[in-house]
Amino acid sequence: MDQIKIVVNKEYQDLNIKEFLKCFNIGRGKIEEIRVNKSCVLNGKITSLEEVLKENDELVFLLDEKINYEPCNLHLEVCYEDDYLLIVNKPSGMLVHPDDETNTTTLVNVVANYYYEKKIFRNVRYVHRIDYDTSGIVIFAKDFLTQGKLDEMISKHELKRYYLAFCHNKFKNNKGEINLPIGRDRHQNNAYRVGKSSKSKEAITDYEVINSYKNYSLVKLLLKTGRTHQIRVHMSYLNHPLLGDKLYNGKDDLISRVALHSYEVKFIHPITKEYIDVVCKLPVDMERLKND
Repeated sequence: MDQIKIVVNKEYQDLNIKEFLKCFNIGRGKIEEIRVNKSCVLNGKITSLEEVLKENDELVFLLDEKINYEPCNLHLEVCYEDDYLLIVNKPSGMLVHPDDETNTTTLVNVVANYYYEKKIFRNVRYVHRIDYDTSGIVIFAKDFLTQGKLDEMISKHELKRYYLAFCHNKFKNNKGEINLPIGRDRHQNNAYRVGKSSKSKEAITDYEVINSYKNYSLVKLLLKTGRTHQIRVHMSYLNHPLLGDKLYNGKDDLISRVALHSYEVKFIHPITKEYIDVVCKLPVDMERLKND
């Protein structure tokens, strides 16, 4: 049986274990499962969830898990790893997770194989997704506590995700914030659009032009919300569709896929409280556009 080990810091002292779990966005069902299975150990002894924590206590949660996707033996580029997190570089042309039961060549399948080889017998938990065409950083949590806290951090915009994109045309303003709601496009399958319908959701993107070329620009983007196709929809609405993005009026004469790369994440580690800043360099096809 595997386990998560945590040394309690000052932030959580004087809380009982149940309150501690709620601080990590853990739901009632999981808390009850821990209680019933007696899978909480405090300073070497199985304990009640009502036990009050002190600074420097050793808190352990026993895990009875297995790898929950079929392993796929493809190369995996690891950008960062510790006992709680795995941050990887997804290549363009790969789904993050299967769209049907027969697809076993997605990123989660590749991570499953990595876990198997490293003897990490746990559920594969992706914290966020990026599109099939988009390359770059995807974060995985190695346990339910880390996942719960990261989910909360994303919803509170405490985890910053930066992208690089090549967009058509030159920009009038070198930086700005786009605050325009996004909803489904009723006239085009699998597409989204800026609009103020009852089903539209808030979408905020910051952008900054890094460099301008003859007919396109390299732009750094910060997602403040995480809507489907958010960057692509916002840029297209401003008449700066991404190169290669035919769905949103981009041309594919310079690159054969959407020119979007998840290149940096910044956040406070949910367990260790260390500052994490991970950068993933541009892939070859986008790097070439910088030199054309």
